[in-house]
Amino acid sequence: MNKRIKFNALSELWLQQATLGVTYTYKSNLESYVKHLNNAFGNQLVVNIKPYDIDVLIQQLYICNPNTNKPSSKKLLGNIINCAVRIFDFAIENEVMYKNPAKNKKQSIPKNAPKKTVNAINSEQQQLVIETDHRAKIAAVIMMFMGLRTGEILALEWNDIDLENYIVSVNKRLQRISGNKYIVSDGTKNGETRRVTIPKNLGAWLSKQKSIATSYLVAPNRSGTIQTPTQWKTLWTSYQNEINYNCYVKKCAENGTVPESKYAPTKTPQVIAAFTPHQLRHTYATLLYISGVDVKTASQLLGHSNITITLDIYTHLDKQFQKLNIQKFDNYIKSDLDIEKI
Repeated sequence: MNKRIKFNALSELWLQQATLGVTYTYKSNLESYVKHLNNAFGNQLVVNIKPYDIDVLIQQLYICNPNTNKPSSKKLLGNIINCAVRIFDFAIENEVMYKNPAKNKKQSIPKNAPKKTVNAINSEQQQLVIETDHRAKIAAVIMMFMGLRTGEILALEWNDIDLENYIVSVNKRLQRISGNKYIVSDGTKNGETRRVTIPKNLGAWLSKQKSIATSYLVAPNRSGTIQTPTQWKTLWTSYQNEINYNCYVKKCAENGTVPESKYAPTKTPQVIAAFTPHQLRHTYATLLYISGVDVKTASQLLGHSNITITLDIYTHLDKQFQKLNIQKFDNYIKSDLDIEKI
């Protein structure tokens, strides 16, 4: 390999090797990290890149990610550095350079870099999921009360749902292989099948949905087949709009005003925050926590590859609900005790 090679050429060679046989999503992520690196020093000779250049990149992305115009999360910064380490190791293997300038640079990530967190939806949003009729409702309900991932719910078949024993067998998932195509893969994200309990009060509703289903899939497209990424995105956007409209109608009733038609040329005002499918899965984890389900059982129900992932979620929830409990304590003192006489 030419020792005068530029970083963008080296990263392209590395990508060809690193993305061989990987999933579309993983490949897209690597390409995104490499783009950040190329923006920083793509035209520089690899041998001229120093640890300071990595520091400058971290500082710039920490202040503002050009893709979002917001500070980069600690996780993203760590992923970009990991990618840089792998590319420079590739250069060392091919005798382009002898020292990796990105090594140990994760220690340079500012401690106050934002942590990327996924929040559960609130009780008002949960109630709207229950009440809002829409083609995406069945997917949303199963994600919120059984914790399935998007790829798992889109691959779920009615045969996987045992309504006599209230069990869902999660044994396959969709994997994205191109910009607008999924394929079905056996096993879940961690490669295993898991069995999830169906809440008893959902059994009758699921039985009704099964009786009127026209496809072997639980959440198919209009043709009864597997949804494409574009179809799913469009369906979810439509669902969020319907939830927002239902909330708008409720608030109009509370205020004694007449709601505009959903088909009116004026756009329905955004009265409730939209949420993602992954937030519904996080809501399931939160409901398990609130219900007192132990972390080991929760990890199995969620299908986490490592119990540490579940522990991180439960630790975050511990802090969140401790704060709420303290607020209840403060409110009690204010309302029930004549603290002014202290």
